[in-house]
Amino acid sequence: MGNSLNNVRFFFVTNEDGTIVYMDDLFMKQLSRRYGVVQQFVDRAHEAVVTLHTNDTWRGRAIVDHRSAYMHVYSFRSHLIWTGCFLLDDDKSDILTGVLSYDSFQHMLCERMNKCEPFALLSLNLDRFKFINDLIGYHCGNELLKQVAERLRRYEGGIVARQHRDQFFLAFYTTDRNELRRIISDVIQLFTTPFQLTEQELTVTPSIGVSVFPHDATDWTTLISCADLALEIAKENGGNTYCFYTNELKKTNEEKLYIQHSIRKALKQNEFMLHYQPIVDIQTGDIVAVEALLRWFHPKRGWISPATFIPIAEETNLIQPIGDWVLRNVCEQSKKWKEKGLPHVQIGVNVSIKQFLQADLVKHIEHVLRTYDLDPFCLKLEITESMAMHHVDYVLAQLQSLKNLGLQLAVDDFGTGYSSLNYLKKLPVDIIKIDRSFVQDMVKHSYDLSIVRAVIEVAHSLQMKVVAEGVETEEQLAILKRERCDRAQGYYFSKPLSAEQFEQLVQSKKGRSH
Repeated sequence: MGNSLNNVRFFFVTNEDGTIVYMDDLFMKQLSRRYGVVQQFVDRAHEAVVTLHTNDTWRGRAIVDHRSAYMHVYSFRSHLIWTGCFLLDDDKSDILTGVLSYDSFQHMLCERMNKCEPFALLSLNLDRFKFINDLIGYHCGNELLKQVAERLRRYEGGIVARQHRDQFFLAFYTTDRNELRRIISDVIQLFTTPFQLTEQELTVTPSIGVSVFPHDATDWTTLISCADLALEIAKENGGNTYCFYTNELKKTNEEKLYIQHSIRKALKQNEFMLHYQPIVDIQTGDIVAVEALLRWFHPKRGWISPATFIPIAEETNLIQPIGDWVLRNVCEQSKKWKEKGLPHVQIGVNVSIKQFLQADLVKHIEHVLRTYDLDPFCLKLEITESMAMHHVDYVLAQLQSLKNLGLQLAVDDFGTGYSSLNYLKKLPVDIIKIDRSFVQDMVKHSYDLSIVRAVIEVAHSLQMKVVAEGVETEEQLAILKRERCDRAQGYYFSKPLSAEQFEQLVQSKKGRSH
């Protein structure tokens, strides 16, 4: 049809056998001499005629010359009235998949919004697509997207569009929750059959967020944001599911935005602070290390738990400037303690996965240590077990580079990441920290005690030291002594302390640190 034609709104009338008896002048002018294309469109939409034998209206989609037409057909006095949108221009369809482009999709639905005609908007992503795309390669990833689009467009009554990568949108002209749940279940069901790619079979699942016009929003931007927010919740719930937008989600999102904004201010206004929890030698009781713990006193809300703000910092990439602030302040504090003549105490710092995956992490740490004239041995980096299990080759190389720098390395919360004890031998780490959940339950449950015992035995066989977290009672400490655990931390010894309080504790104990 040529690229000069635009997205055409059409109106014409046929009799029941499909013969065109009227076409509006504008549509005829836009199509010029391509009258036959319209007849081809009518012929391809034969389902409308069959459906209209029992219903007064039909809505759906037909493909003409590889282009999409979305239309409504009404029955009136033995004639059929056709209205809709005919996508004549190549740039109105997504180049890769052939479904609607995002711009065309938006244009179509905004016209519907202008007429106050309700509809449901679905935002759909493929679960773990980036990982899958990296695994199977760019070309196979594109083939997967084509097949996904083809399955989605099979679902009748829906309008399908793709924005970028694996971001698809669907629209349905209903707002009934029960009907929408049935439709969405059917859409998810489309993914149960594996996709056939070159020399391999692949199962992919979707996550779907749903917003409804005009109930959830009356403008396009907000409606899209609502659907995307619901999509995020579906992903957080494990994927292969859907979530409707609600006012509660709105409040949650507003809270996240507030915390995100407050974190930025906190970094500028120096609202963060570090507390230090002692780690003691179980046999001697001497303080041999501390763990630096980030704390935040908000000027209006008071203390905000790390469990609240750290996940938001992770999501918004604010964890990197926070991590840098922690590293510099820990090194500055270590230097102050050294100058005051305090016994040498190694400081443990938690590292997020986003920090750990930075290519320049090792050089950055080396620069900070040199700035404060510190021996690398004074710093202990703690990573979680789940971090060690992902991007295995890169993680091992990064750990080895940090080890070569002279840092001590620890795996935090061990036992919660579902890896085998055998995995430990691959990690160039010095310390294993047993998660507090096992320590606290080992008194009552033999299963937890068996895990603690096994971790200690395997770690010792690999020349690693073991720290038990969350020690709170004499009974727990006695068991750990019996099982030859090396170190412990928890409220039994001390709560996290300010730098000044920690200095006082060390001086009062007059213990020797090493």
